[in-house]
Amino acid sequence: MNNIKFYINKYSHIESSDFDTSFIPMLMRRKLNILGKIGLYTLNGVYEQYNNYKLVFASSYGDVDRVSKLIEQRIDDGEISPAGFSFSVHNATIGLFSLLKGIKSSYNSISAGDNTIQNALTESILLSIDSPVLFCYAETLGGVKSVSISISQNKTGFEVEYVKKEKFDNLIDDYNKFIDFLDGKSTFYETGMYILKRS
Repeated sequence: MNNIKFYINKYSHIESSDFDTSFIPMLMRRKLNILGKIGLYTLNGVYEQYNNYKLVFASSYGDVDRVSKLIEQRIDDGEISPAGFSFSVHNATIGLFSLLKGIKSSYNSISAGDNTIQNALTESILLSIDSPVLFCYAETLGGVKSVSISISQNKTGFEVEYVKKEKFDNLIDDYNKFIDFLDGKSTFYETGMYILKRS
């Protein structure tokens, strides 16, 4: 894969823990930590009535608060809550979103340290060749933030070209620069593997 053209139809991002979660059913909302809520919030912001989206969720650290509590519970009580465990797994947020919207197609969950955004975007772009994709990146460690984008081959939104670098480097993901790219403040977003260019 060298160059691929695709379209970003919609995007939504948030860098705050103050937002409306009323679209999430009460029973589900009560079980979610902030990571799940911000992920569902930005995904809901880009979702359009279509049930065959492929879904990709990305987070470098996942639900750190919940996992920390499970570790403490294991140390203190010798066992962990099955419900707590089921919501701590890395694909919990995207799985809940698929249930919320009745999406029956596949979903992936990706964690790749400092290169999580670029690797998950590559997965999303490749999947978009055959079907529209909803991509979500969410993080709470080091500050609350989430971005979701709708990617497809349909000529809506703005066109982007994925340009593979001839030689990979150690450039790590920069969330703020990615948001600047989406907002049109920059015409490109560079990662260690490739450059995204607005057409």
